[in-house]
Amino acid sequence: MPYKQTAEKIMVPVGELPQVKDRDVVAEAVNEMRNFFHQRDGTWYGFQAALVLDSKDRLAGILTIRGLLRAFKLQVIQDHLLKNDATGLFFLNKFNENMEITVRDIMRPLNLISVQKDSSVFEVIRKMNNYKIGLLPVLDGDLLVGVIRTIDVFWVIGELLD
Repeated sequence: MPYKQTAEKIMVPVGELPQVKDRDVVAEAVNEMRNFFHQRDGTWYGFQAALVLDSKDRLAGILTIRGLLRAFKLQVIQDHLLKNDATGLFFLNKFNENMEITVRDIMRPLNLISVQKDSSVFEVIRKMNNYKIGLLPVLDGDLLVGVIRTIDVFWVIGELLD
């Protein structure tokens, strides 16, 4: 019965998601995420996010395509400032010494918004709706065990309406 499903039952397990390092530059992260996309029968499949690992290989956050799009916007602003107005350099504190945006700069930390694995589907829907997110980390205590995507919730809602 769909109304009794938990987050754990509809999540994508951690092991199936791409992983990047928090110190990677955005271009490296994009390449890693692209490796998880594939085409079948004219349709592209893959994940719109990657798990972010810190220097000790602990999960630190999630990098989403939305975060990547924000990074490209920041890159355009940076390029504009560097070419047109040197005073803009005072506002570029988000970039490392090479003036590159790293994954850490744009990732969403795990501790901001998440659910426990035994949370109801209704709790998942409420959080995704309230926070306007398309990817929700699923925790077992403090350990990340998976993520729920908007499409995962969509299928459950379809079952509820049947």
